Amino acid sequence: MSYFNAVIEDKAAFEHALDTPLTVFALFASEGCYACNATLPWFVEITKAHQGKIKVLILDCANTPKHPMVVRIPTLLIYQRGQLVRTLEGVSESALLQALIELA
Repeated sequence: MSYFNAVIEDKAAFEHALDTPLTVFALFASEGCYACNATLPWFVEITKAHQGKIKVLILDCANTPKHPMVVRIPTLLIYQRGQLVRTLEGVSESALLQALIELA
């Protein structure tokens, strides 16, 4: 089962994906990454509860151009009105829940 739900081809496509009034939670991960495979199921389950309030992009780093803020995976970048407001490297459940409380 693949959790990846978006393909970003270039910077313009990424900026287009951020063009929304919703807060965007963009998770950068990789299928071959142990930490990512452990994170993806609970990330999807937790963010489902906020469907319609946030936009969730789950990006496979193998098919997505490098982002300068992503130096390790999994990394969650959170955007509001197209501006990066938070970066979570490693993405723990507690950090995700806190970000959802504060930003969703």
